[in-house]
Amino acid sequence: MISASFFRNVGITVVFFLWHSINAASKQPMEGEFREYKSALASNVKVVGETFLDTLNRGREISLTDRDFIPIVPESASASDKNGTAEVPNGFRVQCFASSQIERVRAEQKALESKVRYPVYIVFATPYYKLQVGDFVKRVDADDAAAKIKELGYADAWVVRTKVQGRP
Repeated sequence: MISASFFRNVGITVVFFLWHSINAASKQPMEGEFREYKSALASNVKVVGETFLDTLNRGREISLTDRDFIPIVPESASASDKNGTAEVPNGFRVQCFASSQIERVRAEQKALESKVRYPVYIVFATPYYKLQVGDFVKRVDADDAAAKIKELGYADAWVVRTKVQGRP
């Protein structure tokens, strides 16, 4: 059986805890402490510290370069020429890498540009950025380039049919 002194001790503890919580919440910051707090109070702005969500990507912030402002043309876009007819694929490229993270694709692009003599493109098709190499008119040329790229370590490289640069 629980004694009356137990309930009295619990009651005193609860009252003390509530009194301490209310007293601590009503205290103002000391002089010189929390300067932004005072300026925020003066301008009716609520001061909010860093949240857990603010800290999730710390150290992995995305930095923009001039390349980010060059539009990446979606692969599935059906552009039209001056006559209003839809453009059709007229060539081939070798696709060697794909990722949903543009930073990884850019890093692979830099590495690959130093290894091959073909132009290297980033093509966006939701949700992936694809790294494609070359502007080949003939499939045979694209197959030869794919074999060379596979030797460079891109074992999953394959030939894709697409619209290529410099071709009507």
